Amino acid sequence: MIKHIKSIFKIVNFFNFICSYRRILFRVIFYEIFYSIKTKELVPKMKLQNNQYRTDTIPCVFYFLREISIFLKKNKIDSVVDVGSGYGRIVNFISKYNDIIAHGIEYDSELHKSSLKTKEKKVNLYCGDIFNFDLENFNSICFILNDPFKKHENKKKFFEKFSKTHPTRDKYFIAINFYQTEFPNNFEKILSIKGSSKKSLNIYKIKAI
Repeated sequence: MIKHIKSIFKIVNFFNFICSYRRILFRVIFYEIFYSIKTKELVPKMKLQNNQYRTDTIPCVFYFLREISIFLKKNKIDSVVDVGSGYGRIVNFISKYNDIIAHGIEYDSELHKSSLKTKEKKVNLYCGDIFNFDLENFNSICFILNDPFKKHENKKKFFEKFSKTHPTRDKYFIAINFYQTEFPNNFEKILSIKGSSKKSLNIYKIKAI
């Protein structure tokens, strides 16, 4: 009984979250229902972090994932890295529908262990602090962040770290729900979808030096 109440509570919270995408509400609801049935993820997984550095674990809406998938195919990108991969919705979706390698890095060990149970074949999952990883080891030119950092200084620190990887190759940075964030001058915005002032999908290109 308690388990069912918790599931209903999660669904209600996620519905309220979806309603915050008011500018694109119909598309968000349509694809959320469509892919929830298709992936059998009827109850979205979320977790409150109560942490001064990390944001709550809330899944990326399927509409944004669909647009990301289309972008990756169009640009022939064969691998991605999701920073703050949570329960694995982003990496599993991208790997499954694009048939590419997807790396996920999650700081929370509980979320990491849970995501291992449902990961796709071409998904690689790691547990730890992103700042302790050598980003070049992933051999990927595309990183995805569903706004995992609360502190602006951590965002800035990551931008600098990412910018230094593979300097002779064009790179892509996919920012989901970044609010009031100042991006480096070398980040050229090439795609933008706004659900509201706080809910958006923006893709940036960092040109090779």
